[in-house]
Amino acid sequence: MTQKAFSIEINEAMKTMEMMVSGTFTAQDYENFVNDYVVKTSSIDASQYLLEVDCRTMDLLTPGEVDKLQGSFTRYKETGFAKVNFIVTESQSIIKMQLGRVARMAGLSNIEVIVK
Repeated sequence: MTQKAFSIEINEAMKTMEMMVSGTFTAQDYENFVNDYVVKTSSIDASQYLLEVDCRTMDLLTPGEVDKLQGSFTRYKETGFAKVNFIVTESQSIIKMQLGRVARMAGLSNIEVIVK
C-alpha cells in the first residue's frame, strides 16, 4: 500500500490545523488536496489557528511543482491563518530553502520553518 500524499486534520482543542505532505503530488493529489483544504478550512476561523505542515517526507520540488506550491501558499495567506509552521528534518536543507523562497513569492510572511 502506498502512503497517502497528504492528510489534513483539525485539532480544535489546540487551535491547530495539522497537515502532512509526502512524496511528490500528482495532478490528482493536488486536486484532492485543494478540495479537502477548502472543506476543512470552511469549518474554522483560521485567524485563530496555527497551520502546521509536516514536510518531513516531502520530496524536492521540481519547477512545475513550485507553481502549485505557490498557489497553496497563496491560499494559506488568503485563508488568514494566525501563523504557518513548516516542519522539516535536518537533512532537508534544500527543501527548507525552497519553502522559504516559495513563501516569499506568495507573500506569505507569517511562517517559520522548524527543524525536528
